[in-house]
Amino acid sequence: MRIRTRLTALAAALGVGVVLATAGASAASAHDTLEQTDPAANSTVKTLDAVTLTFSADPLGADGAAVIQVIGPDKKYYETACPDLNGPAVSSPVTPGAAGTYEVLWRVVSSDGHPISGSYTFTYAPDGSTATTTTGSAAPKCGPAGSATTAPDAPAATAGGDSGLWIGLGIGTVVLVGVGVGAWALARGRKNED
Repeated sequence: MRIRTRLTALAAALGVGVVLATAGASAASAHDTLEQTDPAANSTVKTLDAVTLTFSADPLGADGAAVIQVIGPDKKYYETACPDLNGPAVSSPVTPGAAGTYEVLWRVVSSDGHPISGSYTFTYAPDGSTATTTTGSAAPKCGPAGSATTAPDAPAATAGGDSGLWIGLGIGTVVLVGVGVGAWALARGRKNED
C-alpha cells in the first residue's frame, strides 16, 4: 500500500509541474494583436492625413520592421513616409488621391519578436472642398511592393527572440524538478519512519 501511495503522490506532483510548465510557455509565446485602426476597417472618411494602427503591446522598432502601405483604387501607393512607432501605436502619413476604396497593408514585429501582418480596407469619399489631385506613387515608401504582408528579414524578426518562451519553459522545468524532488524526499522520509 505504501508503494501505491508514493506513486500516486509522485504522479500528482509531476502532473502539477507539467501543467505549470505548459501554462508558462503558452503565456510567454502570445503575439501582440491589432486592437484599433484609424481610419477604421470598412469605414468611410472625408479627410485623411495618416493611418494609425494600435496594438496590444509596443511593436519592436528595428529598421524596416514596421511597414504600412496604403494602396488606392488606381493601385498606386499613397503613404508619404515610413511608419513612426510611438508605444503601441504605429502611424504613417498619407495623402490620398481620388475617391474610392483604399487598402492598408501592414506588418510589424510583435513585442515577442515574431512578425505579424494583415490588411484592411476603407473608403475615401472627399467632399468638394477637401478633394486633392495627388497622383500617388508607383512604388511604396517603405519596403518592396506588397511586402507589408510578408515576413520581414530575419534580423528584424529575431530582434526580441523567443526569450519569453524559453523563460517560461525554464521556470516550468525548475518547478517540475522541484516538485519531483519534493515528492521523492517526502516518500523517502516516510520510508525511514517505518
